[in-house]
Amino acid sequence: MILRLAQLSINTLIVLLVWCCAPDDSFKIRTDIFPEQLDDGWELSTPDSLGISISLLEQIQEELISEDQYFNAKSLIISQSGKLFFETYVRDEADRDRYGHVQSVTKSVNSLITGIIFSEGYLDSMDQLLFDLIPEKFPNDETKREITIRHLMTMKSGIDFDNDVFSMELYVGKPDDPIEYILDHPLYANPGEEFYYRDCDPHLLSYTIGQLTGKSLETWAQERLFTPLGITNYYWGSDPNGTSMGAHGLHIKPRDLAKIGQLVLDNGRWGDTQIVDSSWVSESTRFQTDMGTWGDENGWDYGYYWWLVREWDAIAAWGHGVNFIMIIPNLELVFVMTALPDTNDELVGTTLDRFQNLIRPLVEDLYLN
Repeated sequence: MILRLAQLSINTLIVLLVWCCAPDDSFKIRTDIFPEQLDDGWELSTPDSLGISISLLEQIQEELISEDQYFNAKSLIISQSGKLFFETYVRDEADRDRYGHVQSVTKSVNSLITGIIFSEGYLDSMDQLLFDLIPEKFPNDETKREITIRHLMTMKSGIDFDNDVFSMELYVGKPDDPIEYILDHPLYANPGEEFYYRDCDPHLLSYTIGQLTGKSLETWAQERLFTPLGITNYYWGSDPNGTSMGAHGLHIKPRDLAKIGQLVLDNGRWGDTQIVDSSWVSESTRFQTDMGTWGDENGWDYGYYWWLVREWDAIAAWGHGVNFIMIIPNLELVFVMTALPDTNDELVGTTLDRFQNLIRPLVEDLYLN
């Protein structure tokens, strides 16, 4: 199945007009690439002590601050073995201490929280029927009643609700009951038949978690994920009825996003604390669904809201505009990139493969050594 790409948004057109009409002054800055020690739970290291080439890191920074690519980029952080050794902010050094919208990276955080929900016994099985959990929301459609938690987490619910209209219809149109509104959409395929990347599936999961547990996705994140990680400064948006945006609502600081990557690298642990069950981390970050031709062309697979990069046996969270977490377990590496949101990835080259190209020299050098 070929992924249905979102159409250009008004915000994208505005960005393009700004680029075309802006003066010749640089919109990126050059900063130090070495992290500063803060009281935020991170240990620091140096490239030399890790056997990492400083020249390769400088090469990456040069590409990052280029005026003709990675337009939206704000930051890049790299850690190895749980220690930060590279950190740069290419628009404003103050971005280190500001939270920003990381778009669909939210989906991967949603996945971690769902693992916590399973460990608490609120969900019995990935194959549990959504209809059994929220029957009052379903239309009289026997096929839709076959949708399972697994279908939601592998983008295979079959509900035909494109991302290019999802946010406008749900957050601007403000239907009386957003969940009934989603479930009333037609099916593009029977549940479980065809991968189709959309925001409606993780939003349905967020609503279901809220109904089952009496606590929103954001509340679960605050109590069971963010607080143990020492994350306090963030924002998570909700739909007009108060359901946490399960697909793209999270705003978070770059170093805190890196903590989430480190948590996954360490199989659900942060320091001495097991925050997410290790079996869930393992299951959610391995192959779970066939993405069809589009995945094969790019060398990507999909877990439970995590992208899998075959080339490096890597795990990625991907939010448009070059918001990424990339975890390479074999090298104990975590990369985090944050960016301005609201752009068209295909148009300005901020897709996952372009991010891979940015970090490729370092990754390949470490594999060879």
